[in-house]
Amino acid sequence: MNGTLRLSTVLWLAVIAVVGYGMFQVKYRVMQLEDQLGRVNRSIDADRDALRVLGAEWSYLNQPQRLDQLRQRYLTLVPVQRAQLGTLDQIPFRPGEQGIAPEAKPSRPQASPVALPGGASLASAPSGGTR
Repeated sequence: MNGTLRLSTVLWLAVIAVVGYGMFQVKYRVMQLEDQLGRVNRSIDADRDALRVLGAEWSYLNQPQRLDQLRQRYLTLVPVQRAQLGTLDQIPFRPGEQGIAPEAKPSRPQASPVALPGGASLASAPSGGTR
């Protein structure tokens, strides 16, 4: 009986050692992941701060008064005159094209009149037409 007691004790000690080693590994893996999470969170905070700074700079750069001063300093804009606009005839065609001829519309067959009671007739529209 002592032999079986000792064997079971050794087995339990081995199980406890394996579980202890596994817990040790899990603990250090969790610590690594927490460190990584901290780095990611710090990076996110830095990016948010940078976005706030960029948003403030964008607001400053897009102030209407500032843009108007820059326009007056660097641009000499005048209203567009009608003479500056061209016509479609002035647009050159691609080589080989001399213009686009309007497509001939297919002729629709004439529908025969429909006789109505009382001797009147009504011409019906051809089928397949658009409304």
